[in-house]
Amino acid sequence: MFPPLPRLCDRLSRGPLPVILLSLVLLAGCNIEHQQENATPAPPNATSTPPSPAPSRTWTDIPVSSPSDRLTIHYHRPDGDYSTTNLWTWDVHKRQTPSPNDLLPLGTDDFGAVFELDRKKYGESDQIGILPRLTQSWAAKDGTDRIWTPRLGTEVWITSGKPALQSTRPDLTPHLQAAYADTATGIEIELTQPVAASVLDPAHIRILDAQDQPLQIAQAVPEPVNGAVSPGQSSAARVTIAVPLDFPAQTYHVEVDGLGTAAPLIPRGLLDEQSLYDSPDAILGAIYTPTGTTFRVFAPTATAANVVLYNQASGGAGRTMAPMHPSGRGIWEASVPGDLAGRFYLLLPAGPDLPGKETLDPYATNRVIDSSRARITPPTPAPPPLTHPPAAPEDSVIYEMHVRDFTIDPNSGITARGLYLGWTQANARLPGDTSIKTGVDHLAELGVTHVQIMPVQDFGDGTAPPSYNWGYVTTAYFSPEGMYATNPADDSRINELKALITALHQRGIGVIMDVVYNHTSLSAPFADLVPDYYYRRLADGSLADGSACGNEFRSEAPMARKFILDSLKYWVREYGVDGFRFDLMALIDRDTMIQVASELRSIYPAIEIYGEPWMAGSSPLSTPTDKTALLQVPVGAFNDDFRNALKGDPDGPSPGFIQDGSRRKELQRAMMVSDWFGSPAQSINYMTCHDNLVLWDKLQLSMPGAPDELLERTAKIGYLVLLTSQGVPFMQGGEEFGRTKHGDNNSYVSPDSVNEIDWSLKARNHGLFTYVRDLIALRKEHPLFRLKTREDIQARLHFLQTATGLAYEIDGASLPGEQSREALVIVNPDNANPMEMPLPSGDWEAAIDENGATMGNTFSDAVRVPPKSGLVLFQQAEQ
Repeated sequence: MFPPLPRLCDRLSRGPLPVILLSLVLLAGCNIEHQQENATPAPPNATSTPPSPAPSRTWTDIPVSSPSDRLTIHYHRPDGDYSTTNLWTWDVHKRQTPSPNDLLPLGTDDFGAVFELDRKKYGESDQIGILPRLTQSWAAKDGTDRIWTPRLGTEVWITSGKPALQSTRPDLTPHLQAAYADTATGIEIELTQPVAASVLDPAHIRILDAQDQPLQIAQAVPEPVNGAVSPGQSSAARVTIAVPLDFPAQTYHVEVDGLGTAAPLIPRGLLDEQSLYDSPDAILGAIYTPTGTTFRVFAPTATAANVVLYNQASGGAGRTMAPMHPSGRGIWEASVPGDLAGRFYLLLPAGPDLPGKETLDPYATNRVIDSSRARITPPTPAPPPLTHPPAAPEDSVIYEMHVRDFTIDPNSGITARGLYLGWTQANARLPGDTSIKTGVDHLAELGVTHVQIMPVQDFGDGTAPPSYNWGYVTTAYFSPEGMYATNPADDSRINELKALITALHQRGIGVIMDVVYNHTSLSAPFADLVPDYYYRRLADGSLADGSACGNEFRSEAPMARKFILDSLKYWVREYGVDGFRFDLMALIDRDTMIQVASELRSIYPAIEIYGEPWMAGSSPLSTPTDKTALLQVPVGAFNDDFRNALKGDPDGPSPGFIQDGSRRKELQRAMMVSDWFGSPAQSINYMTCHDNLVLWDKLQLSMPGAPDELLERTAKIGYLVLLTSQGVPFMQGGEEFGRTKHGDNNSYVSPDSVNEIDWSLKARNHGLFTYVRDLIALRKEHPLFRLKTREDIQARLHFLQTATGLAYEIDGASLPGEQSREALVIVNPDNANPMEMPLPSGDWEAAIDENGATMGNTFSDAVRVPPKSGLVLFQQAEQ
């Protein structure tokens, strides 16, 4: 995934980040806009900053492009200290920052510090992100991101610790802000401002049921929240009641003497109680039939909800409302008669903690016009299944590709360039050279077993053509992305993605979806439906950010786990996908990943499941699916030990084995399957993926001045090791013929000129292509390259003693399906000197030399391997 700013959530290097890059990736949080709080009188003994009827101006305006472009931002802190305060600001849509974007106060008024910005510097953006910090430090940010939109006007107010960006000056007198039920007997009361701790004595607090009957309070403990306050003051209290709450059957409200009107008691931590709110078998979303559609949504804190129907994808024409009713366990339901196919809908939940705005259905299967609404779409047949999927993950060869990159270049010879349908065109050829196959015919010629397509779940935020995005900012997890469809407003995205999958299946190639369940985009609807449920938070209430993308999806929450499982099973059943690659898989809890593996394999035993066993930052998750988990969790993971040893670090100039023969011992350990894996099926071996430098660019950086011929030979020996190693080989598409991104190591929003597959390179570097093709065919022919257990690898794979280079022997005797008794792979990484290698006894027949597949050359006693090349030899089994 990208960090939406820049794409680091999916970075495989995880090395130290440049300061500006680290700053940028922390910006993309999920904002929840709240209504202005009601003003209430303060109790006599409360301490606060009283509002002023006419705030004084004590700041100097900055010059702006025009008066309407001036945005004034007021910021209040209870401690009144603004000496180290700043505002980090950015353009939400374009994920970019103007200069300067780190704003310092222009002065103060009786509310607090005052800042100004010129909207024109943020382009034409209708969303500007604002985040208060202290000492210009990300460790001292104040709450979550606030998002300005034009409807808020040109003057806004921020109160420390509050997620709301308000269009009118907030009342700073203390009053009761919210009350949350975190357990059956534990309640958190939160105030708008600190008060004397004595105000929160049990004698002043009442917990009342719907009949206004008080509940017995056992204890009330005042506590500060959102930063330090003066001694003897508190802004929250933990209340313990004597008798458990009867949620969800009963409703409750809370009163505190002198702190304004009552606040409804909202279930929060209590939502994790499976006996009350978990509904693993519930069918959510819009369930269509020709005679009527049933809508269901999980919104347990709502007090009312409606389905809002439209006749068109945008605009207000044909808007009708269908009221929903509670159906138990926090689920709301409505049944609307008639054939609704082709109509559009949103949901409108209402409640004390909800923004009260129309929002998307998380389970909607067809998000249209850049995710603005969902289209009610009758189900269509799934693509025909892959006829002969690989029997085991080790039998797979995985090829990563972005939908647009694959066909957007005019050299692709494709008609529907950059679209799903571009993948369905047979007989595409390089213009001017009919011998060079492109598109899906190229994949079949290459021989890969699976294509891992970069995210195609709808990623919404500002991705309408001609925008480019890798797609690691998912908005709609059940809907295909519309930017690759011929029409983003109808059912084209569904039908055309299914056509892509069908085209690959017809060529014997499976489809693996790259999925992003570790965080969501800003426009995802979760917080609009159940605030504080779907996202992990830190102790101070701010969003956890182990993704470096602003939030973490709380996979361990029962209905969040259900959402992940329901979504994955939907793609298997409705689209016939053959596997999933999990972005930042460490941010998904272990129990969820164990359940994912179990339930998906019960549907499709041959399914591929693997992911990144790391996160992009620290997280409060106690059971990450990281490297330490893989001995217990039956899924695969990218082997960065293998990657780094083979060709060096992902972005820097430091070399690996293929450049100069270094890191040989590390490579040997990884080739034996790194010890954090339980089996070779879990080890996803690779040199590069979409993140970081492509192989050609990495070789240019680490071998300065090397001619193209030497770079090609180096790439060849990299593929030789990759495709003869134990585990699951993975390759980035286009690198089999020397793809370059011209040194761009983070091209998540770079233009087509950087990201596109230049099919003319296949003709120019055809020898590299045929070499990789021949290696794939050799791997598929010989089971000894695809051993199934760690014990078998230890018994059959042996490294030979060599002064330089690498040589390994694999015993194929009595191995089912293996026709050879022994294989010997020799790799010489030296740029100038041949490698003299004594051979084990017997005659050895060459299968691969520096040019690819070969026949007829037989060696005994010793062999001479040319510089920067390799050799694969076999001894045949005795007849």
